[in-house]
Amino acid sequence: MPRIVLALVLLATLLLGRGLGHFYLSNMAEGTPEIPTRNVFLTSRGEFPGKKRVLRLNQVPCYTWQIASLEEKKEALKIGKQWSLKGYPVIITGEGPFEVLLGLVNQKEGFNTLEIPGELKEDCLNKIAFKFAAEDFESAEKIAPFLGQVSLCLEKGLFLYPHFVLNEELALCRPKFVQLADSLLEVAQIGEKIEEEAILQLVKLCVEWEMSLRLMEKEWTQAAYLKSQQQALVLLEEYHRFLKQTN
Repeated sequence: MPRIVLALVLLATLLLGRGLGHFYLSNMAEGTPEIPTRNVFLTSRGEFPGKKRVLRLNQVPCYTWQIASLEEKKEALKIGKQWSLKGYPVIITGEGPFEVLLGLVNQKEGFNTLEIPGELKEDCLNKIAFKFAAEDFESAEKIAPFLGQVSLCLEKGLFLYPHFVLNEELALCRPKFVQLADSLLEVAQIGEKIEEEAILQLVKLCVEWEMSLRLMEKEWTQAAYLKSQQQALVLLEEYHRFLKQTN
């Protein structure tokens, strides 16, 4: 499993190596503060040994574009910088092998028009189940419902990403981008009430994605569309990493 977290070039400063969970983001983002890379793990779930309960959510296929997979982080960051300067908001995984990933779509054909070296990488939303102790009340009553809402937002988001390129057909779905942003904000507010560092990391990523969707409300552009895909991909990978820790 991966370990993490456009034709137009934005007139802004390049931020490279911005740590976000297990991810490095390569963006053209002006004025964005650098956040140190950190690992976020469950802090209290280990106190409940014994019988486990399992939350299995709807599995949805999804795809991203792997530009490169390298053993050296320095080389991955170099490649990420090159594509960022061209206006492509890539993700670089924070642990080796260091993958340079671009975009998130709901069908294999979504990258057919992409003229960038690389290969299609298939993934699946909820490929990992959430497991927790039968007597863990917080996981059952708070964390599991929160994860269910995050999953639902990701599923709705994938519906909005059929292609790497923003086309005319998506204009009909424009109101749904705002609706999804509203849903993400509600989910983030729910997650903020859970005193768990790893959950708060997911909350932060929900807000980041929500903000990128708000941007699309103002700027219906290819650049904004790819930025929102990037934020969705970061949340997807960090969400899966969280689930993996419970197995």
